[in-house]
Amino acid sequence: MYVRAEKFAQGGRSVGHLEDGRVVFIDGLFPGEEAEISIVEDKKDYCIATVKEIFVKSPDRRASVCKYSGSCGGCPWIELSYDRQVAEKDRLLKELFSDFPDAHFNEPVTGPELGYRCRARFQYSVKNGKASLGFCAENSNTSIEIKSCPVADKALNDLISNPPRLNAWELKNSELSCISTDDGVLYDERTGWITVGDRRLPVSNKVFFQSNPILLPKLIDYVVSLTQGPSVMDLYSGVGTFSAFLEDRFDVTAVEINKFCLSLAKQHLKKTRFFTSPVEKWNPKVDKVDTVIVDPPRVGLDKAVPQMIASWQPSRIIYVSCYAPTLHRDCLRLAQLGYKVESIRMYDFYPQTSHVETVVLMSQKDT
Repeated sequence: MYVRAEKFAQGGRSVGHLEDGRVVFIDGLFPGEEAEISIVEDKKDYCIATVKEIFVKSPDRRASVCKYSGSCGGCPWIELSYDRQVAEKDRLLKELFSDFPDAHFNEPVTGPELGYRCRARFQYSVKNGKASLGFCAENSNTSIEIKSCPVADKALNDLISNPPRLNAWELKNSELSCISTDDGVLYDERTGWITVGDRRLPVSNKVFFQSNPILLPKLIDYVVSLTQGPSVMDLYSGVGTFSAFLEDRFDVTAVEINKFCLSLAKQHLKKTRFFTSPVEKWNPKVDKVDTVIVDPPRVGLDKAVPQMIASWQPSRIIYVSCYAPTLHRDCLRLAQLGYKVESIRMYDFYPQTSHVETVVLMSQKDT
């Protein structure tokens, strides 16, 4: 079956059309390319396909710098030129937010496209008494053993070259979660510190922390520059990444469901008030909040949270997101509650993939 890729769709697959008119989403094909494909999921209204052979290649296709391309599923855009990657991510974001015509789009913020990643979840195995690390194969749970990773930082690559010997009880589902820190790579029960700008933040391999410490200071500086006080809510606060840079200037309240995250936050935050609770179930009696910062997981805000935020009447809402579709959905909900999107800025935290980190500034609509 022959198809031409027309453009990228949300999620990073290219999209085309079959002869019967159905949409087909294709892994491994870039816009403008033509290829023979193989259908792997056949639905009534659409199909999902993989590439068998490319006949017309994009001028933006390049040779991969990774010898595991085509087998490892971690970097689906690594054969696309980096300039085109950024341009396509910018286009997808603008297309998604086209129903906010008055929003200002800032220029995308980029950094190194390789060697940037400080976090990884490896597949761990032992063969013939020797430990090895790998990643899941593309569209599979099968592990691909690796000897290096071009997007990982030096410390993680050193670990790949010399994996630790661990007992089965130390692992969950043969997975080894790791994070590079000032104190080396953490993969066990230890905690450590990561220097971000002029601060040191406590981290563990068991809690969330941003995987791109090169761009993280730029994102934090931007969020701080948008914040107005004196009263600030830091929802989904994690280890207190934003609060660390805000508490000396504002009256900060941090809310986080993970007790271990807050125990780490308390190691370095001195002025912030902490609450351990799911955000959607934490609804204090608050007269007025000046700025609300939210940085939720990929699922976005619980449907009860926008109404709760609006009840505080903040002058601004700063929404940080790693998943643009749920970000867009929540912006629509907040717009119905009297807020407008002022600006949108993309941070390319995840080169070689379609994923981005996005910061949206919302403010109260004129009444």
